[in-house]
Amino acid sequence: MAETTETETDIERIMDPDAVAVVGASTDETKRGYQAIETLQEGGYDGDIYPVNPSAEEIHGLEVYPTVSAIPGRVDLALIVTPAHIVPDVLEDCAGTDLAGAVVIAVGFGEAGSDGEKLEREIVSLADEHGIRLIGPNTSGMINVHEGLNLVGAEGVPEGGLGLLCQSGNMAISLFTEAATREGVGYSHYVGVGNEADLKFHEYLPYLNDDPETDAIVLYVEGMSEGRKFLQAAREVSTETPIIALKSGKSDVGKESASSHTGALAGDSAVAHAVLEQAGVVSVERSDELLAVANSLSSLPAAEGPNVGILADGGGHATLAADALAERGLSVPDLTAETQQRLGEVLPDAASIVNPVDVAGGTDDDQRVFYDCAEAILADPNVDALLLAGLFGGYGIRFAEQYTDVECGVADELVTLADEQGTPIVVQSAYAEFGTEPHEILREGGIPVVESIDIAASSLASLAAHGTHLDIADEKSDFRLREADNEADAVTRALEDGRQQLSEYTAKRALRDRGLPVASFELVESPAEARQAVASTGEPAAMKVVSSDIVHKSDAGGVALDVRETEAEATYEELLAAAREYDPDADIEGVLVSPMLEENVELIVGVVDDEQFGRVMMVGLGGVFVEVLEDVAFRALPLTEADAQAMLSDIEAQEMLDGARGNAPVDREAVIDLLLEVSAFVEANPAIEELDLNPVFADDEGVEIVDAAVTLRESATDTEAPAAPVGDTDD
Repeated sequence: MAETTETETDIERIMDPDAVAVVGASTDETKRGYQAIETLQEGGYDGDIYPVNPSAEEIHGLEVYPTVSAIPGRVDLALIVTPAHIVPDVLEDCAGTDLAGAVVIAVGFGEAGSDGEKLEREIVSLADEHGIRLIGPNTSGMINVHEGLNLVGAEGVPEGGLGLLCQSGNMAISLFTEAATREGVGYSHYVGVGNEADLKFHEYLPYLNDDPETDAIVLYVEGMSEGRKFLQAAREVSTETPIIALKSGKSDVGKESASSHTGALAGDSAVAHAVLEQAGVVSVERSDELLAVANSLSSLPAAEGPNVGILADGGGHATLAADALAERGLSVPDLTAETQQRLGEVLPDAASIVNPVDVAGGTDDDQRVFYDCAEAILADPNVDALLLAGLFGGYGIRFAEQYTDVECGVADELVTLADEQGTPIVVQSAYAEFGTEPHEILREGGIPVVESIDIAASSLASLAAHGTHLDIADEKSDFRLREADNEADAVTRALEDGRQQLSEYTAKRALRDRGLPVASFELVESPAEARQAVASTGEPAAMKVVSSDIVHKSDAGGVALDVRETEAEATYEELLAAAREYDPDADIEGVLVSPMLEENVELIVGVVDDEQFGRVMMVGLGGVFVEVLEDVAFRALPLTEADAQAMLSDIEAQEMLDGARGNAPVDREAVIDLLLEVSAFVEANPAIEELDLNPVFADDEGVEIVDAAVTLRESATDTEAPAAPVGDTDD
């Protein structure tokens, strides 16, 4: 057990306690209160164990105390296994005991409706009053694997270097079981974070980062109650300890209540993946990738780039590997002439010595050729990582038993080579699940061996993503929004008038006053003014009805394009009539007249308040088909130049930005400047809940905002992301 020091924090006492009280201890072998004590004793926990039960005298050979306050020694952690309604009484009893924390197992709190929410607020208040931190409630428990502190009751949890924070008891059991079948994969800690009523996801990160037993942090997340604080903590921790997350709850993109395209496109999964990556967290899409990716990140150096050399003993594996890597954004680069010459010297004429390298039977009789090829490929300056794919490690099974000894020697050499080069190697083998000796040597040496080509590719993609993050981590957002009064007069006036929606005219004026590149516009309030304004544009013009009550003007028939001077007066009347028919109660300010612009690349730039992560910006291909194309990228505010550059790189249709069909490429620097200016504008006006610039025209000469919509929050000071709901953790 760790020695107690004067500077020891509550989280340290909770995660590595010297003394544990089991509140609700039982003499009934079928009860959690009996099994918890048994698990602690049999698991090798060498701290003090105090059963608490007012109706018993002895359990498992231990003296039983009626209350926690009756225990004579200091208690660090209480495991509370009582029903939910008794928990407040337990916490009241703990007042003045110097208890650091409590694990509240019971369900029936925030996840169970209004009465449960009230009870949850009560126990959080009591815990705060008495200086006690809570894990849960609605949690499966916690484990310090290396210390034998098992407050879950799960058997056979393998020791290792992964710290697991999980929001589902059943998911935790699945991950424990999977790790038990994987050589070299195990856990340092497990915490079922439960409802996050008190201790949140982000509060565990610094402890796990400092823990010498933890090499990587693994998350299964359903919802975060303080996602913004998690991003801040993850940004600091991820440069030292890799963080890998599987986020469930992929919603259909589009929210019925969204008032803008940006809001409709801000799906939970898309935003979470992007902002977690921004903070340095590696996200995986599938549950079967989680441990494999975590194992790779915990045992291998980060890749210095996205370029992967493939070494395969079959054309099928080579081709599938190349496809899998390409699907994940990695490249299979050309090898230098020198590398190809070295490969040609050891491989038969039928072999492919370009990348991917297919040995074409060159290793059938002498598996040491694998090492010769791997050495040549890793020495190539174009290669950042190596994927060895096919049958390696199984030649003793597939061909002849004596080949096992040869492969063992090659495995030793590959481990040494990887250490010397500092370059990651991942092995995919059809015999990965056979537990062969060559694979054991590789795994003990830190080289992962997996059966699936897709999982191998995902592991390499994660190593490349982590490497990229390490290179530019200091250039990314710190996720800290500055406190500010609303800078724009239009925003302040709207709040004073009780309005939550700015009209397009008002929104454009506010943006223009800030210095953003807004296309020219003029508000007219009569047919005659409309005719004069259209004439002044040089014709033709665009005319749009202006009303804070009508956000999507096209749906209301409130937009007319290519309007000539002779048509302006009639068009003015038609637009107002259509708007009044669409919404008879709408407050109509007039009609906005703007010159028709040449068709350019149409972008959308927007900001929304994500329910978990707070203010998030979006950029992508815009126009009327934005919600069909869904080619958008997200990052959390405030934005940095590195964030803005990454957002543009995330757009899939790069050919549109680079000048499709003979067009000049878009001025990327102008787009980046716009993103940074919008970020600053929103940060300077905390009342803005949602901003939508669509379309923004972009070409080789710059950008122009053509349309703008701004929605204000009800409370101008409410800038934090609201709490997100979480699921039942004891599934």
